[in-house]
Amino acid sequence: MKYRADISGLRALAVLPVVFFHFNEHWLPGGFVGVDIFFVISGYLITSILVADIDAGRFSLLRFYDRRVRRIIPAYATVALVTALIGLFILPPVLLDSFGASLRAASVFFANRYFLSVTHYFGAAPDELFLLHTWSLSVEEQFYLAWPLLLVVLCHPRLRRALPYILLVLMALSLFVATRNAILRPVAGFYNSNGRFWELLLGAVIALGYVPRLREGWRAEAVAGTGLALILGAVLFFDPTRMIFPGVTALVPTLGAALLLWAGEEGRSTLTGRLLSFGPLAGIGLISYSLYLWHWPVIAIHRYLTYRVPGLFEALALFAAMVAISAFSWRFIENPFRRHGPSTTRSEWTSVGAGAAMLALLVAIGTLFTATDGLPVRASAAFLKSEQTVNTFWRGREACLVGRTNDRERDCRFGDPRPEVPYFVLWGDSQGDQHGPALDAVARDMGMGFLQLTRPGCAPIAPDPAASGWQSRAVQDCNASRAEALKRIVDDPKIAFVVISGRWSNETSLERATGQLKEAVDRITAAGKPVLLVAPPGVFPTGGGRCLVRRAFMGADDAICGRSRAES
Repeated sequence: MKYRADISGLRALAVLPVVFFHFNEHWLPGGFVGVDIFFVISGYLITSILVADIDAGRFSLLRFYDRRVRRIIPAYATVALVTALIGLFILPPVLLDSFGASLRAASVFFANRYFLSVTHYFGAAPDELFLLHTWSLSVEEQFYLAWPLLLVVLCHPRLRRALPYILLVLMALSLFVATRNAILRPVAGFYNSNGRFWELLLGAVIALGYVPRLREGWRAEAVAGTGLALILGAVLFFDPTRMIFPGVTALVPTLGAALLLWAGEEGRSTLTGRLLSFGPLAGIGLISYSLYLWHWPVIAIHRYLTYRVPGLFEALALFAAMVAISAFSWRFIENPFRRHGPSTTRSEWTSVGAGAAMLALLVAIGTLFTATDGLPVRASAAFLKSEQTVNTFWRGREACLVGRTNDRERDCRFGDPRPEVPYFVLWGDSQGDQHGPALDAVARDMGMGFLQLTRPGCAPIAPDPAASGWQSRAVQDCNASRAEALKRIVDDPKIAFVVISGRWSNETSLERATGQLKEAVDRITAAGKPVLLVAPPGVFPTGGGRCLVRRAFMGADDAICGRSRAES
């Protein structure tokens, strides 16, 4: 396929927003859409190559995977090995164990499913997940496990006329899955590969020519300008905290990318295409794969070591370092492996075998880290005891936070356990939950029982009457949990009094939350039960105990782990 400088510029337009979004999400609030743009570009380029080979009668599945191996694995393996080496020196055993699991998953292109499984309240912080960004690489490679074979079948003369309709159905199904998950299961929707495949197929639609030819220059200019406007609008104005994504909203940046690809076909030159072909922008596009691979480990490790988001000048310095590393990777790792002499069956098997060996080595390293529980021989016995204390403190109380109700009587009943004694209730979210150990001691001293009704991210207030079925599953579950807790508190005569504590500032509307809190308190006091409102404890932005463990392992100063009384 002939090189198009405008596509390199489009790649830059995809990777740069992602990088600066990860530096600070407030700088480019919609920067996360760059990944979706990458998917469209990938679907377009790979499908163009596949169709050219199929139509020329030279398609070979072995040759296809030979190209994928040369394109993807050497640069990825380099980043993974370097990151693993750094992890050996800075990650305490518990975190190195987790890193090993992520390395193993990423190296078999299953990272999206792995990170979905660990993305929850008790999961690791993002800056502890050095390979978090590989989820998108896994989605892409999962797509290319099936797409070449499906395309070969559908390009058969007897089926080719049905190809556009089959593509339309597949895209519609994938988009439906994406939108449904984004509404009901946002985290699963983000990592779910089935809900991302439509973006790759959108690029395939352009590659297969299922769009009209742009005969007049002004039409191409209009299409390209519209595409650029859609992408810039998404990057500048999308907000992941206030919208459903991915899903139908992802049509904005992905259609923008598709329009730009369409406008530049057949060698057409447009003003927008020439802007995208601008030297420095196209240069960033050439190294975009390496830049994407390197950017997140650099940012995550920086945050891990400093416990802060970099300022503008610090971010620019880190960005310059990323570009330098990525340019080196592109020049001395990516290109030498991608460019080689004429392919033979033997060379293709050798290439695929070498790629498999690289991945097997990474899987072995990840397995070493997990099988040894993070190589604890790197730490002293005193440190290991401290780490275990911090990491197991909340595990016995997880059932009181994850939202389950069936085991609360068994797992969340503290103080005097006898069912006949009066008891009091702690109703709150994860902030309120932190009062649990102290209230347990109070209950024992008073000879009373103590029950926790806590749920993370769910402030203890009356249910929201405006809640609808179109809200996320988390919002619906929180509302149901509030109703259940309030009903139990009001109806159970054995409850003597209620302690309420939560982070009400998390609510979208503090004024409405205040009204709902007053409603809840009025209903409880009307039932003859006193209410004690307790302010949430001070929040440590560094994670408190987690920070102390990290710094102790590295033998570093732990002053950054604290905060002043005024800040609390």
